[in-house]
Amino acid sequence: MEHSETVAILTIDQLVESTGRLLAMSRVVGEVLKLLDNSNSTQVAIANCLAKDPALVVMLLRLANSPAFAAARHVDSVERALTILGREQVRRLIIAGAITRASDRLPTQHLIPLETFWRHSAYCAVIARLLAEADGRTKSLSSTVFLGGLLHDLGHLVLFSHNPDESERAFLSCLTAPAMISPEAAETAELGFNHAELGGALAEHWGLPTVLCAILQFHHAPLSAPPEHQLAVSLVHLANTGAHLAELDSRDWDDAPPVDPPVWAFTQLQPQVLLDVLEAAQYQVLAVEALRDPS
Repeated sequence: MEHSETVAILTIDQLVESTGRLLAMSRVVGEVLKLLDNSNSTQVAIANCLAKDPALVVMLLRLANSPAFAAARHVDSVERALTILGREQVRRLIIAGAITRASDRLPTQHLIPLETFWRHSAYCAVIARLLAEADGRTKSLSSTVFLGGLLHDLGHLVLFSHNPDESERAFLSCLTAPAMISPEAAETAELGFNHAELGGALAEHWGLPTVLCAILQFHHAPLSAPPEHQLAVSLVHLANTGAHLAELDSRDWDDAPPVDPPVWAFTQLQPQVLLDVLEAAQYQVLAVEALRDPS
């Protein structure tokens, strides 16, 4: 009987299709993205189009003024965001803002409160940025890994919403034998795929930049990502572990998902560097959590 129940589980392609429709970009976002891709469009035209969605403008400016992007410069208009950040960065911010806001349209689920989910995501975003800025080799990745950290677990949220029973069974199997099975392996055993693979497929479906697709898909196995994206994915991988520690106000590595050991050597970061950024992250995470509330 149990086997007959699992037959009805949505495949990854079906989940991507249904969730892609549910979280589809609004007409305004679509028009703005077309203007951003058109080199002949003016900043005024882009700003006027985006003004049709005031809540998204507020979210864009909040993201643009977050430490990951604005530094000491104040961004008080869409035109200034385009001037300071450039079209590609604004494009990423708009997509991230639209997806983050649209997540409220997912079916109600009871496995994790949305506030808890987005707090973890905010921690991951801030810690990834701080790690990137801790080394001159990776500083240019700071805004990319910030967005990647913010969206990295989107596949989890979709699984919790659409496959709550299977997600709960996978979670419980990890708790009973954490040394024997990872959460990703438990999800694959239940569903045939895991939340990271689903997140990567969704990111590709939405046309996100390839580096963000890689972060969502490979953040638990960063050295399996395409070589050109392994460093960015590795930073989010480390930040995910740091986010779990920060949420618990713990510095005990056993309290968080383990870091893939080769990642330390690959990034040339020491474990103490990750622990050192946690305190700074705790001061910044509230501002990032507020990005979801455009009021």
